[in-house]
Amino acid sequence: MTTPLLMFNDPRLGLRPNEARSDDLLTRVALRILDDALAADGDRVLSAPAIGIPVRALAMRQGADVIHLLNPSLSSLSEVVLNRGETSPQTGPMRRNTWRARTVTLSGWQAGGLPFSRVLDGPLAIGAQQAIDLLDNQHSFSWITPFHRCWAVTTNAIARARAEGINLGLHPTDGGAGPLRALDDRRVAVHGDDGQALCVLDSLDPSLPIKAADRQILAVMFATSAMRHVLILAPEQFGVAVAALALVPGLTVHHETGGWPLGAVAALDLGRAHATARLADPIPAEGAAGPRFDAIVLRGDAAWLQGPDARTAMRHAARRLSGDGGVMMVRCATPLPEVEDLLQASFPVLYLLDDGAGQALYVAAKARLDLAAARARLLNIVNQTDHPALWPVGAMGWQLITKSGDRIAQ
Repeated sequence: MTTPLLMFNDPRLGLRPNEARSDDLLTRVALRILDDALAADGDRVLSAPAIGIPVRALAMRQGADVIHLLNPSLSSLSEVVLNRGETSPQTGPMRRNTWRARTVTLSGWQAGGLPFSRVLDGPLAIGAQQAIDLLDNQHSFSWITPFHRCWAVTTNAIARARAEGINLGLHPTDGGAGPLRALDDRRVAVHGDDGQALCVLDSLDPSLPIKAADRQILAVMFATSAMRHVLILAPEQFGVAVAALALVPGLTVHHETGGWPLGAVAALDLGRAHATARLADPIPAEGAAGPRFDAIVLRGDAAWLQGPDARTAMRHAARRLSGDGGVMMVRCATPLPEVEDLLQASFPVLYLLDDGAGQALYVAAKARLDLAAARARLLNIVNQTDHPALWPVGAMGWQLITKSGDRIAQ
């Protein structure tokens, strides 16, 4: 039977390993279990903490040989490079970009007391560095984010598959020459099908947008809408779509046919969670096959907002919102009176959220929102996702804009 290895969230990995001794029973037990874990063919390195025994010992399979080392260390490292898409026994399919030496010298003592030293390269060099990280017990998993923790504990098959697809797409082993291009060891630029740069994603935590303005949109969506069907009209807000899909398995993101980064959607394996739609599409009846939207998100500089038919188009858009709390969200670089007038002509209720940096997020609704309930929903999401950054941007700064133009803090 193959020995199970601990996952990164197992508290036993937090134990500080004791010095290994050849006359110590726990050390001998660890080496026997490591032998079992390395029984299958394939070069690799495992340390005792990986099997739940806190002693400074490891075993290495190299070809047909299995070598035991007590109190090992890396006595030299050379050719440090960015190892893209690295996985480890403790994190399974979870990938990350991290700096590793291509060549290392692994040193230590054999169980019989003889010194040992060997130069390793390739996968064995990576495995040796990962094993020593566990033995040193210093920030081995400090890179783990709420995205990884939610992925590890979820029992929802769709959520697990979606997290794996997003994680894989954000870690191209060549740095990316297509729609997803690595900017550094963590940030990934999303390019549209026309090659234009649209936004930047955090490869370690795509469930939290990098830009504060996008975080606010995500937070307000969680607070005010049912998060079943969302229409996002601006390709530049693709990061909001990725974050929402990473957190909500049952969500479908709708987008217009032109401009949306379909190559990036495919690279992140999000095609099944996307659907095309236009604001001008016929309005489905409540309960009909065609969905009404729980939220519509657009930018204040959208061309149609300044067109002669803007009021007609906005009224049509308002009717495309679901009847149980759908909201229209318009992100503007600054508060715009013309956008306020347009929204107030089509919606009975209009709110403004100030992000503290001069930008404005307008939230229009068919009825007054229960902001106490909205804040409670958002707080629940914050606790579930471990994203406290969503709370202030989604819960604070609400102002009700009256028909006379007054702003009343909520």
